[in-house]
Amino acid sequence: MKTRLTIFMGLVAVGVGLTYWQVDLVSPAVAGDESDVAAAATALPALSGEGETKYEYVGNKKCRKCHNKEYKSWKETAKAKTFEPLKPGQASEAKQKHSLDPAKDYTKDEGCLACHSTGYGQPGGYFVPDAADEAAVKKAKKLEGVGCESCHGPGSAYIKVFEEIKKSKRMYKVEEVYAVGLTKIEESACTGCHNEKSPTFESFNYEERKDKGLHELFPLKQREE
Repeated sequence: MKTRLTIFMGLVAVGVGLTYWQVDLVSPAVAGDESDVAAAATALPALSGEGETKYEYVGNKKCRKCHNKEYKSWKETAKAKTFEPLKPGQASEAKQKHSLDPAKDYTKDEGCLACHSTGYGQPGGYFVPDAADEAAVKKAKKLEGVGCESCHGPGSAYIKVFEEIKKSKRMYKVEEVYAVGLTKIEESACTGCHNEKSPTFESFNYEERKDKGLHELFPLKQREE
């Protein structure tokens, strides 16, 4: 029987989304808000077949090509640092508060990685690397934390559209990129991780939290309203 610490991560299909079960471990010191112990949201990717996404994760650096200002702003947010509390000795106060072991290494715990890394268990997403494989360790590190695609969906298709838009300087409507995998930022994109399945969950009010702890917004100039 699994303990409270290792909740089955449940990449469970629900309609057209996945329900990720989370271990929420953001230190108040990292989050910058005593009330913000919960980790940032992981978006629910579109499904194709048996629990697999139609698109692949490509990593934050790909997003940076078109959204450099957002990338730099994101790097300073708690979402970019949500992998750190999984490490032994990190976020000790928050772990003790919720009866978690501060000395334990949670960086390989499936229940934690579902929401503390980007695209865990999905094509192109985070994987637990072999510590002896330097290339694998370097690749996995780029997907630690709640990255761009955690909230915006796997970008293998929509990133190509954005690159073409930027190059051609043409106008576009956001529905064009929604059609190829860009996730709408709405309540369901947050509650996949911010829910009662997490051992540190206390409450989550989308309307109160939706504008907190996010990167700054700098829409491409070609976007039509």
